[in-house]
Amino acid sequence: MTTMSNLTRGPRAGDVGNGVHRNGIPLSLGSGDEDALLNKKLPKELLLRIFSYLDVVSLCRCAQVSKYWHILALDGGNWQRVDLFNFQTDVEGQVVENLSRRCHGFLKSLSLRGCQSITDSALKTFASQCHNIEVLVLNGCKRITDVTCQSLGQHCPKLHHLDLGSCQCITNTSLKALSEGSRHLEHLNISWCSQVTDDGVATLAR
Repeated sequence: MTTMSNLTRGPRAGDVGNGVHRNGIPLSLGSGDEDALLNKKLPKELLLRIFSYLDVVSLCRCAQVSKYWHILALDGGNWQRVDLFNFQTDVEGQVVENLSRRCHGFLKSLSLRGCQSITDSALKTFASQCHNIEVLVLNGCKRITDVTCQSLGQHCPKLHHLDLGSCQCITNTSLKALSEGSRHLEHLNISWCSQVTDDGVATLAR
């Protein structure tokens, strides 16, 4: 079973061996990654281009094929848009922190919708690492507070779409922080944020 732990772990021992075939493709002609047929025939740039079209699950599976594919699959350029909704039960703070450290400025869109284990600590690390984030979905991340929005306002000036739906710990403080730092914000969902009042919305509007 593929889980988000594959983001940080290396390939399993014995994943690629002498003569091993996967889906009918002979991945190895010899005893090491250097002898893999595909790696010999295709330049690194082309392999990276192919990997850029894969979804999260496929990238995680490719990362288990060999050490070389592990490096290619987890290259930050392949992780510009990430949706972790299907991994809700697996996604904890460490996954988000590792993802942000690996992707840095590459990551432009991240959805953590429904990932209720995520806390401010992980998102503070995320905000400090991923300055080019443009779209962030935190709908249903009920453990985050104003601390997350303060970090976003401080570090993420390109943010233009933010979904905070059902984040019930969010207050007017968050809207003030976003109004001061995220000047390109065009879409903000604060539905079911019961602690946000008219004063907070007015501050953001101004």
